[in-house]
Amino acid sequence: MPFGCAVNPVTSNEIDGPWPVVTDRRRVLVVGGGPAGMELAALAGEKGHEVQLWESSDTLGGQLRTAVNAPTYDMFEKYLEWQRRRVDRAGVKVDLGHRATQREIEDSGFDVVAVATGSTRRTPDIPGVFGDHVADIRDVLNGDVSVGNRVLIVAQDDHMPPLSLADFLTEQGREVTIVYGTQVAGQLLGRYIVGAILGRLDDKGVQYRFSEDVVEITPTGVVTRNVYSGRTRELDGFDSVVLACGGIGDAGLYESLRSGPANANGREVHILGDAYAPRRLVFATRQAYALAKLI
Repeated sequence: MPFGCAVNPVTSNEIDGPWPVVTDRRRVLVVGGGPAGMELAALAGEKGHEVQLWESSDTLGGQLRTAVNAPTYDMFEKYLEWQRRRVDRAGVKVDLGHRATQREIEDSGFDVVAVATGSTRRTPDIPGVFGDHVADIRDVLNGDVSVGNRVLIVAQDDHMPPLSLADFLTEQGREVTIVYGTQVAGQLLGRYIVGAILGRLDDKGVQYRFSEDVVEITPTGVVTRNVYSGRTRELDGFDSVVLACGGIGDAGLYESLRSGPANANGREVHILGDAYAPRRLVFATRQAYALAKLI
């Protein structure tokens, strides 16, 4: 049975033997200090390359820094602390608060440039989506916005985030309803994962609406449309609406580098992590491992 590990992407690749140390040392730039960027920087440094990691914010971790605010996610903070120590041990030069530009990279002299700039929030094209009572999951988990007592979550993400958001809000005493266009919650969650969160949310009284697309956000709720019958319904009596609608890969820097002279003279330009496609943590770190093998 195939399997993998987000923390240790070498898992299931043991037959390849010990991680090699190169003799042809290269200068490697990793742009973005989220899980994919940190894993690649550490692996490349452990391989013997000269590695720099540029991160635009004041700390490493990417969106995992937001995820750790949800209940039961405290182990992710320990994971990030371990990765920060690992990057340091690997000799990676970390430059925080450094927003990379195309021109700067083109003039930098690096042999390999890996863009791991993460993703931006996805805002669905729904009337009323920019209302004052509408918030995004990232802002809520970070504590940047406050919500009312009765909260409706628009779930357009088939993995854990909408459920973790509900867990977070009910811990604060909020009443939560989640609207899914799918037939079940967390459609992409594995059978050994989904039971725990659904059981916890049931104990907290979370309500669900399935097979309904949100077609309008009103001042006190939403209008939904059944995906099969097309019948519309108005869900009313809510103080806040929170969007849990996934992300969009932030590939702008990569695209500009690929179309410009950044890969001149044999320089390699790569993209990985959520910048390539917003997915689970295990995909980000395993993609970093696959790329590090090639460098």
